[in-house]
Amino acid sequence: MMKTAQTRLFTINFIFIWLATFSLMLVFYGLNSTLPIYIERFSGSVKYAGLAMTSLTIAAILARLIGGYLLDRFGRQIVLIAGIVVFLIPTIFYTWMVPVIALIALRFLQGWGWGVGHTAINTVAMDVTPREKLGQGMGIYTLSFSTSMALAPAIALWFIYNYPFWQLFIMCALLTLFALVLALMIKYPRIKVQPAPFNLKGFVEKEALRPAVTGFIVIFANSAVMSFLPLFAENIGLTEAGLFFTAMALTAFLSRPFAGLVLDKIRGEKGYSFNVILAVAMMIAAILVVSRATLMSHLLAAGLILGVGNGFIQSTLMVVTVDSAPASKKGRAIATYWAFVDSGVAAGSLCWGLVAAACGFRLMYVLAAIPLLAALAVFFTWRSRSEVRQSAAGGDACIVKLPS
Repeated sequence: MMKTAQTRLFTINFIFIWLATFSLMLVFYGLNSTLPIYIERFSGSVKYAGLAMTSLTIAAILARLIGGYLLDRFGRQIVLIAGIVVFLIPTIFYTWMVPVIALIALRFLQGWGWGVGHTAINTVAMDVTPREKLGQGMGIYTLSFSTSMALAPAIALWFIYNYPFWQLFIMCALLTLFALVLALMIKYPRIKVQPAPFNLKGFVEKEALRPAVTGFIVIFANSAVMSFLPLFAENIGLTEAGLFFTAMALTAFLSRPFAGLVLDKIRGEKGYSFNVILAVAMMIAAILVVSRATLMSHLLAAGLILGVGNGFIQSTLMVVTVDSAPASKKGRAIATYWAFVDSGVAAGSLCWGLVAAACGFRLMYVLAAIPLLAALAVFFTWRSRSEVRQSAAGGDACIVKLPS
């Protein structure tokens, strides 16, 4: 009976952490889609719109690494609650319809809250998920990502076209407060904290670099689609680009739990390898379909394919990240992974914009498939110190080599 209780996935803790993550990400994606409109409307120019996202991204990357250190040094609860509170404070200030420059400064502060809070809430989700069902648990947990990504922009945009901005900000503050209440109600597992040097080595978990670098490259390539598909669709005369993202969200939603089941059924490197190869193949196929698209049906097909790839790759790399580091370094491992992912988004948006300006969108998408091959090379050749030790001890091989 005790074993059943310990391995049950849908505990009250798991439900609380899922709902808290979903609420926070609704606010995150809702603000991301509407604040550029706020800035344009109240500054009279779009030139400041990108600064809001840039300031948040820079702060979040720095905050993730520090947050991971704090999670392993001081435990989960205090760090998670602090992150949510810091994320909440700027949202409350937004309700006073602050000037654009003040909003950008507040967005930087909110980036710190997001970086710490999102890293902490992911770490707690890993803590409360039974190890025997980690793959399935992460597949279901990350549904909060794809569901909020699909719903939040549409809801937030509808809201600002029908109600004043300050009412949107109140709704976002209430959702964040709801996440805070849930975080206070969670029964946190006892985690052995371990001192670490307060420097770069203490912030970055080396054992997590394999999935982190793989994730960086995948997101770097993927940002060519995520950042520029609406412009490309407009360029070829297609006006319903939003349907691409709806299709992508649908298959990402459906594929995440299946990816987790694969990891639980095919344990270890064989499961990782199957999922990563499938995901990258789907992503390459989707990007190449986009590069040749002339009809809306082409973009819909690409969205469906890309959603499967995204669903498989994210769930899998998160499980690899957790498996790569000991429990005492789990916070830093997850922080390392997400810091690299955020960096991939920022680097990709900048790089592919320059490529598109120089070569056009179609060639840009063909070129975007190349880094995905590099991601495969990294994933299948990287050997961490723990994997080298296991191999030397005569354990199962931790790295699967692609057939020549």
